[in-house]
Amino acid sequence: MKICIDAGHGGDDPGALGTTPFRFEEKVFTLALATRLEEELESRGHWVVMTRRQDRTLSLAARAAFANRMGADLLLSLHANGAPEPEVEGIEVFHFPGSAAGQRLGGQVLGALVASFPDHLNRGLRSATFAVLRDTTMPALLVECEFLTNPKQLRFLSNAENWDRLAQAIAAGLEPERLGG
Repeated sequence: MKICIDAGHGGDDPGALGTTPFRFEEKVFTLALATRLEEELESRGHWVVMTRRQDRTLSLAARAAFANRMGADLLLSLHANGAPEPEVEGIEVFHFPGSAAGQRLGGQVLGALVASFPDHLNRGLRSATFAVLRDTTMPALLVECEFLTNPKQLRFLSNAENWDRLAQAIAAGLEPERLGG
């Protein structure tokens, strides 16, 4: 499968910001996770293209257009969430409303993440009209790996070992046996 990985945010857009007990930006997390996910997916026989490989600003329209131009079979947009309340936590996956393939793949990826991190809250599979989901011609998923604004989850998301574990879980959700093939 040809998979386009989108490391959310970047450049002038830091995304969510964790500040307690230390400062950590979503754009740093997403690029690190994207790099590891690329390696993991390629080791499993997938062809991967990346919307960005460095800290640069990239519009939402450009991200979707790139995935379309590359003829990807799936877009995975990687994110970390934020909330005004520090106790909010959990993993969630979004797909475009009415996309049966997006819903199926999103459920599989969420299931693999929850199985790999059973102590994390499952916030569920949700539909949304985010630009990267709406403007692509292929199924697309937006994966919110946790909340940077939660001090415990900030530590989790800033740990390089967890980047590898998250990449393995996301990739496991796309394995052929999970896809019915």
